[in-house]
Amino acid sequence: MRLLTALLSCAMALFGCDTRPATTTITRVVDGGTETLFSKTTLVDGIATFECFSSASGDCHYRIYEEVCGVADAGAPCERRIVDRFELAMGERHRVQGLPRDFRHCVSVDPQARCAG
Repeated sequence: MRLLTALLSCAMALFGCDTRPATTTITRVVDGGTETLFSKTTLVDGIATFECFSSASGDCHYRIYEEVCGVADAGAPCERRIVDRFELAMGERHRVQGLPRDFRHCVSVDPQARCAG
């Protein structure tokens, strides 16, 4: 039985199957039928990989942030704390480790754009 399990695991690895838990986020923006932004972010084993596939400006502009909410005053809005910001040219990839556990990110074609939501 161990031999069968080992062989099956090897076969799955050959075909690209990966059993590690991962989170993938795809960001696509289409304006008037034309794609203006296409980006992918993957989080595996605490390492986030950001990939810029296409951007109308030529670059994908990323902001990584965390939301800090005060417990004492439940009515106070949460504050966004920028953890990192960077830009990638189309076709580039960037890996980041050591991000806060509940980090969030946004990506845009414009470096001055603010994160929505």
